[in-house]
Amino acid sequence: MSIAELEARIDKISAEIVRQKEVLKNLQRSKSIAQRDLNAIRDPVARLPLEISSEIFIQCLPSDPEPDPRHAPYAVSDHIALATTELWASINLDDQRSGPASLLETWLKRAGSRALSISLPHRITGEISAVIGRHADRLRDLKMYHDDDDISLISTAGFPFLEILTMSGVDTDRFNCSTIGTINILRACSNLVQCTFDNVFCYDGYAEGILVFPRVRSLNFGKYPMGYGDDSILRHITLPGLQTLCISLNDIKPQDLLRFVSRSLPLLRQIVMGDTGWPEWTRDELEECLSLLPTLTHFELFNPRWATLNHFIAILAGSPHLPPNLSTVTLRLAHSPARLWHQNLLHALLARSKQLHVVRVIWDGGSEGPPEDVAIQLRQLVADGMSIHVGTQDRNLFKVPFPSYNLTLTVTDD
Repeated sequence: MSIAELEARIDKISAEIVRQKEVLKNLQRSKSIAQRDLNAIRDPVARLPLEISSEIFIQCLPSDPEPDPRHAPYAVSDHIALATTELWASINLDDQRSGPASLLETWLKRAGSRALSISLPHRITGEISAVIGRHADRLRDLKMYHDDDDISLISTAGFPFLEILTMSGVDTDRFNCSTIGTINILRACSNLVQCTFDNVFCYDGYAEGILVFPRVRSLNFGKYPMGYGDDSILRHITLPGLQTLCISLNDIKPQDLLRFVSRSLPLLRQIVMGDTGWPEWTRDELEECLSLLPTLTHFELFNPRWATLNHFIAILAGSPHLPPNLSTVTLRLAHSPARLWHQNLLHALLARSKQLHVVRVIWDGGSEGPPEDVAIQLRQLVADGMSIHVGTQDRNLFKVPFPSYNLTLTVTDD
């Protein structure tokens, strides 16, 4: 063949290649459409937009996400998981399955710029601490379950935007730390809003100075009702913005709490208070404490001594220093009270009938409720709008009777 013929043949073949490529492109487009229609029949989820698929993943998150291969998304949707930063915004580092620090680094990077929630195991390595330090500016929620030896690894990082801090022992093992170690943690978290010390024991009560945390709104010493938290830290902090306080009074005296309240003058709305320390409250101390909390709306005593309980009932009945906004009172007792105490309770409720909205008196065991003469007047208070529960957790032992009806049966002849 001549040169001209060969060139013509090449041009013809090239044109056919272009045509066949266009045919192939059309065939691939048709196949994709057919495959999409088939997927819509077999698996409608496959056609969901990324935003909806992401929300499905978020709703399926466990309460404590862990870096476990068994939790990995299936391959078809891994791109959705990687694109959904909220999936990676929280992690629970389990001792046995947390893996190397590089895994944590990868996990946290996938969270993008989202605020982070991290739960630390009993022991952490320097490498893990370094990773956390690199992301400290995004940490909003931190749970710690280890002892004082590791606190320095965390407190040196500094968490200027941390809002929720939990220091907790596990089961029967206390979280042992020094007061200075706890103070250092708090210094590293100057933006705290919510703080919990559960099953924490401070073995050294010495610390200099008093720290002020103006943004703390909630402080909880132990999980109600049996938790234990070393509340001696109150001697060293001031919380002018505090609104909710749960305290067992295990390690401080009533006078220590009074000093804290006088120093902070917090806008407390709710206080849950135990009565397990020593010495006992006097009426004057309890009355003074309440008088310093004018914004208080909810007051709860759990497992109080009978002397403390009687002091409070007397204050409720006639003190001019009761917080003016107090509307909800809960008394959790170890045993059912005596008949005379019910009379005193009724007297206090009648005196505060225009102020109190909810009253709960709950004790463990026993099936004997208030005497009938007291129950009658309690029913009247309920009829007037007060919500009252007197009895065990599951049973109100003063019964509000059903209304009676006069029924007339008329018989007619068909």
